[in-house]
Amino acid sequence: MSLKFGTDGWRAVIAEEFTFRNVRRVCAAIEKTMAGAGRAGGKAIIGHDTRFLSRRFAEAAAETLAAAGRHVMITDRYCPTPAASCKVVEEGAAYAVVITASHNPAIFNGVKIKDSTGASAGEEITSACEKLIAADEPARLPLDEAARRGLFEIGSFREAHRVWIEKVVDLDTIRDAGLSVVVDPMHGACGEIMASLLAGGSTRVRTLRAAPDPLFGGAHPEPLERHLAGLKAEVPASGADVGLATDGDGDRIGAFDEKGNFVSPLLIAPLIARNFLKRGRTGPLGKTFANTILLDRIAARHGLPFSVFPVGFKHIARQMVSGRLLLAGEESGGIGIEGFVPERDGTLIGLLVLQAMIDEGKPLSSIIADMQADYGQLHYERRDLPCPSEKGRALVEDLKKRRLPTIGGMKVTGLDDLDGLKFLFGEDGWILFRASGTEPILRIYSEAPSAERLAAIMGDAMEMVAAFTP
Repeated sequence: MSLKFGTDGWRAVIAEEFTFRNVRRVCAAIEKTMAGAGRAGGKAIIGHDTRFLSRRFAEAAAETLAAAGRHVMITDRYCPTPAASCKVVEEGAAYAVVITASHNPAIFNGVKIKDSTGASAGEEITSACEKLIAADEPARLPLDEAARRGLFEIGSFREAHRVWIEKVVDLDTIRDAGLSVVVDPMHGACGEIMASLLAGGSTRVRTLRAAPDPLFGGAHPEPLERHLAGLKAEVPASGADVGLATDGDGDRIGAFDEKGNFVSPLLIAPLIARNFLKRGRTGPLGKTFANTILLDRIAARHGLPFSVFPVGFKHIARQMVSGRLLLAGEESGGIGIEGFVPERDGTLIGLLVLQAMIDEGKPLSSIIADMQADYGQLHYERRDLPCPSEKGRALVEDLKKRRLPTIGGMKVTGLDDLDGLKFLFGEDGWILFRASGTEPILRIYSEAPSAERLAAIMGDAMEMVAAFTP
């Protein structure tokens, strides 16, 4: 069986392709790749989320790596993926393996690889791993025996995570700000982390769906408005100042203002960038291909360098390691911040939203209104259509051959095929067609100057998809 890595790691349906045997095969290939890349020494960090059997899969990974002679440290309990990245850096470890399928539905699980910087492993690593996955199941070393040999230990990742968060935000100020915050970790790996970080002051944190649940309460653990009805209702009903949500493994963010209006990541990243500038922090900004024009406008207004990356946070992380980025984000809620490990973190971004509210002394809805007055109002939508990857890629290739003068009444001013195919509408919008790198889904993203125009654009897009015959 050929196992392939996608946008961020290897993911598959539990009990079909995601089995103990295949996890061991993948982990043996990771160890061979890392040792061959000059990382034969040092620990391997292993984290896991709250998915079905994630702890047992993490232990299977540990048995495999220990059998290869690697010293392994496994988390003492489920943890957010960014906590594992922080622990890699704290320990000076060679790499990390995290058992998680991030925001995917509950039937999935997966393996993410983090390098010694805490960043997602690049394609040179994942491609090498794919080639080294052997047909036979590798050797394993029982963990009690591995411990006796000094090759296995259990550790907490929580303190390393907190230390790195405090490098970026002032927790004392947020604790004492008197805010009322509702948090929804969606039964995922963040649990009560926000409440724990902010305990002891006048800020009050109430957590919904904190208990770990491998089925995520029957919901899809991605912090989109359609999956967050409880948080949307609870914020205005309780008189809270803000609602914050994180995905299954805690690296993505979604939010609601005090009125219960959804604040998408396409508003959160510009909001934080704007707050940084007000604080006197400047530097290069960036985004992945499906993110908002607002970031472009902020960079242009302030004369800041600006970069656009393919979809996938690993491209942002690589730039954070090799160069400089004050802030860069992806449309799905992963945002990287200078001063933190080169990894996205939903908890950190939630805290930065609170910091912006404290700095401005205004409700979140007013801050967003001010930002839109300064940089323009845009409307955004993403649709996920079940579609085999091959068909999705074929549709994109077919669209490249077309010469469409308009879509949804918007004049097409250019095409960009950096990742999928994007039709550009000048500086006022765009639509992107892209086959997902993590699921059998065709994603269609669009941004437009009005809700009516956005609906027309998406209507034309759906007609194009329906008419396509490969």
